[in-house]
Amino acid sequence: MSQQKEKTIIAGAMITAGSIIGAGIFSLPIVSSGMWFLLSLCVIAALWYLNFLISMVLLEVNCHYPPGASFDTFVDDILGKAWNVLAGIGVGFLMYILLYAYFSAFGSMASHTLSLSEDSRMSSGLLGLLAGLIFASMVWKSTTIVMRISTILVIAMVGAYLLSMFGLSLNVEFANLFNHRQTDPSYTSYIWMALPYYLTAFGFASLVPSLYKFYGKEPQKIRKSIRLGSLIALAIYVVFIVICFGVISRTDYIAINAAGGNMGDLVAALTKGNDQPSINLALSAFSNFAIISSFFGVSLGLFDYIADLCDFSDDGKGRFRSACLTFLPPGVASFFFPHGFIVAIGYAGIAMAFSYVLVPLLMIWKVRATRDYAGFRLWGGRPMLLIIFFCGAVIVLCQILAALDFLPVY
Repeated sequence: MSQQKEKTIIAGAMITAGSIIGAGIFSLPIVSSGMWFLLSLCVIAALWYLNFLISMVLLEVNCHYPPGASFDTFVDDILGKAWNVLAGIGVGFLMYILLYAYFSAFGSMASHTLSLSEDSRMSSGLLGLLAGLIFASMVWKSTTIVMRISTILVIAMVGAYLLSMFGLSLNVEFANLFNHRQTDPSYTSYIWMALPYYLTAFGFASLVPSLYKFYGKEPQKIRKSIRLGSLIALAIYVVFIVICFGVISRTDYIAINAAGGNMGDLVAALTKGNDQPSINLALSAFSNFAIISSFFGVSLGLFDYIADLCDFSDDGKGRFRSACLTFLPPGVASFFFPHGFIVAIGYAGIAMAFSYVLVPLLMIWKVRATRDYAGFRLWGGRPMLLIIFFCGAVIVLCQILAALDFLPVY
């Protein structure tokens, strides 16, 4: 059997699902608590499909280039250096803001794991910085070490997820899930502030060049692997939302949101009153594994991006410089502002919408006008592209309005 035949749809689907699932899963029930269960299912399905369409736009662009060409190559060749610089700034900001979110999550989970009192939570900034720098040192030391640890983490994360979700499913109450205890509740006004978080929680369009390099010029196989892998991630997200909304009542999320929506507060609420220590341990393990896995994934991308941008060497001195520029800004920010996990994920949605919605749409518009068909084209013609642009613009507008406190927060 040839090497190419061994690259099955399942392989690409696992790459896709593994890249999507991470610490962002813990933001979903928190930002969805206002619109609650049924609306959350509708929104998450819609944002999954939007992300899938965006990835297909980028796949169509990628088909005009040989395997191995990067997003940077596309933008520079099609839109020019000015747009390439802007797109690079957007991607850099996205990775920095996500790293800040993970430093913040480290501190929150450390506070929860050590059972610090509310008065002691001020130390979570220091705990997050220390924990993040420990894992940052692994990235500085060797990419190979990170790859090996990441493989183990993914396997452990899957096991911890399955065990914790199965155990917590026994505590699901339908009165909580369908909010029977609240009289005349309001839901729809809370949809808008959640949209940037759902966009960021998927964000698998960035995988397209890697999958194109992995499979070669087989767009249909890439499309199927992205669809299957992202549907696996969607199913995992839905199960997590069901568990969180079935175990924690809607009114209890008011206190979680007021505390900053940190991961530790959500995990503490899920395990409160649970008399199964093994399930609580599995949930804490899943939480920590998810943060570390996400941290490694984003930090490797930013580390390599900075090394290439600044032309740093790959020896000890060069890697140290790259590590300082990669980890110190988000780490120091998390020390002074330790409770910014949810806020950071929201701002990441703006960078995601710019770099992976607006820029690919501009590229595909020009490519269709100047080049011949190259083996794949997104269905729907210009109306579909306009719909995607409109959705991206709405998501950016929602985050701006949320930052200005014009959108209701539950």
